[in-house]
Amino acid sequence: MRVLLVEDSEFVRTQFLRLFEGLDFVEVVGYADSEEDAVQAVAVLKPDVVLLDLNLQVGSGMHVLSRARAGGYTGKLWVLSSRDPDFYRSLCEKHGADGFYDKANDQDQLVADLRALSQ
Repeated sequence: MRVLLVEDSEFVRTQFLRLFEGLDFVEVVGYADSEEDAVQAVAVLKPDVVLLDLNLQVGSGMHVLSRARAGGYTGKLWVLSSRDPDFYRSLCEKHGADGFYDKANDQDQLVADLRALSQ
């Protein structure tokens, strides 16, 4: 499973890279920390899954969702956020997200969903 990690915090990005270490069904093929870099990486790398933070150094994860779909990306767009899931989950889905995961509390579910998708 080819994964693109879009996260502007180096600390959080490192935590997710550690989470994926040793998982033979996950290959992190790249990362981005801005809207433009993320949109370009999606087009060039063509990952199976994009794990996307809503808050980026420059630009918006919400715009990445819309732009990736408008650009023809058909893979999974999964949002990683610490924002209120009751509000943001449906908003993200309206912009093209396939899933929404709380960064702090949904890591086990994220790994389980990646595993299931890889089979």
